[in-house]
Amino acid sequence: MTRSTRLWGYVLAAALLAPALGGTTAAAAGPGPETGRHAQAPRKVTGTWISPRGGADRAYERRITFARDGSFAMQDLVAPCPPKVQCVWSGIVHIDGTYHVDKGEVRLTYATVGGQGVAELPTGFELAGPYLVQKLDGYSRAVYVKA
Repeated sequence: MTRSTRLWGYVLAAALLAPALGGTTAAAAGPGPETGRHAQAPRKVTGTWISPRGGADRAYERRITFARDGSFAMQDLVAPCPPKVQCVWSGIVHIDGTYHVDKGEVRLTYATVGGQGVAELPTGFELAGPYLVQKLDGYSRAVYVKA
């Protein structure tokens, strides 16, 4: 076996093992990142994220669902109706808008602003490993986990 044959063997082995070890090859990665208003969001952001509470101002659960098209839907479960009970008002506030990811930050733009009984709405989140972190007043943080 010549030196160049051995080198090509290593290159081929690395190309075959990269996807299995979590890496990507040029063919598996597909085209470069999209740009513009309709660019798809990173997969690690898309999905539903839940935070049980957020500092002193928010003692209720907040759910945010990020779609791949750059839109989001937020639900503040201020006073949800218990299971198997009929309520006049469910106490779930729905908020929506768009988002974009830039340099490890998820930035939100709201379609409608305001809402009674809703704690301060986040302007964005920091990507921190498997979590989204919302910075609150002082050193307080609200942590969101993917559902």
